[in-house]
Amino acid sequence: MTEEMSFLRYLAAKKPIDDRSLNQHVWRTLTDEITARRKRDGRLRVLEIGAGSGTMIERMLAVGLLTSVDYTAVDLWPEGVDAIPARLAAWANTQGWTITQGGGEIVLTSPDGTGDVHVRTVNSDALSFAANAANHGKYDLLVAHAVLDLFDIREATPSLLRTLHDDGLCYFSVNFDGITAFLPSVNRSLDDQIEQLYHRSMDERITDGKRSGDHRAGRHLLALLQQIGVDVLAAGSSDWVVHSRGGQYPGDEAYFLRHILHFVESTLTGHPELDAASFYQWLQTRHAQIDRGELIYIAHQIDVLGRK
Repeated sequence: MTEEMSFLRYLAAKKPIDDRSLNQHVWRTLTDEITARRKRDGRLRVLEIGAGSGTMIERMLAVGLLTSVDYTAVDLWPEGVDAIPARLAAWANTQGWTITQGGGEIVLTSPDGTGDVHVRTVNSDALSFAANAANHGKYDLLVAHAVLDLFDIREATPSLLRTLHDDGLCYFSVNFDGITAFLPSVNRSLDDQIEQLYHRSMDERITDGKRSGDHRAGRHLLALLQQIGVDVLAAGSSDWVVHSRGGQYPGDEAYFLRHILHFVESTLTGHPELDAASFYQWLQTRHAQIDRGELIYIAHQIDVLGRK
């Protein structure tokens, strides 16, 4: 591939895929819990780690989940948090909300003036943010979307949960759980080898001297939350299933697929167990399948909602 890969564009292309993939039982349970808490407590404090470019904030705003809220969006990636104001402004302009910025906050006000959402963006490592005693017991809801499989969840999850007060909620969505499939098959044995090596790379990933990945994060997270005393209110699959319709991929989903192949290529190029020529041909074949609208991509993931 000669096309330059943009992670911001990937996140934008991924949003409608996430929208249809999020587990609706878990989402409805979250909605019910937030509605009840809003009636009981009034203003809510939400923390999202790995917030990226703000797609989860937009998603929650769009369905009315955020009305009277202080929302803290944390991400180590500066381009992501820098993109949040423009993304929220674009959404607000189409929905009749007003948006102002000042004092380090983005303030969105609903058309009828009854809802106001204050968004604070923080360029920080999530674990460092959670380790700060000033952030302990502060939040009503902790959100982590498509990010916990980049951590050692046994170490990270208890640390992140410290940011919640007792009875606080944690919504952990799109946690990868061990299945990647590209269809139709190119070469069954080569397909299997690439999948296995790609998954192994997640388990072997080291960041700052520590494990930072798990290709079965979804199931391990679900079990861990029960072990550490979190009341699991709802859980279910949130699989990505991407395919063409009438030979064309909707929206920017062809780009999404190319970016997934980019992840695989950048991870496995030069791997000593993988024949370089065969891998190159596999990638070329997969891109050609995208060109023809033939490639199907499936990834198994799990959503979990818990109460501390």
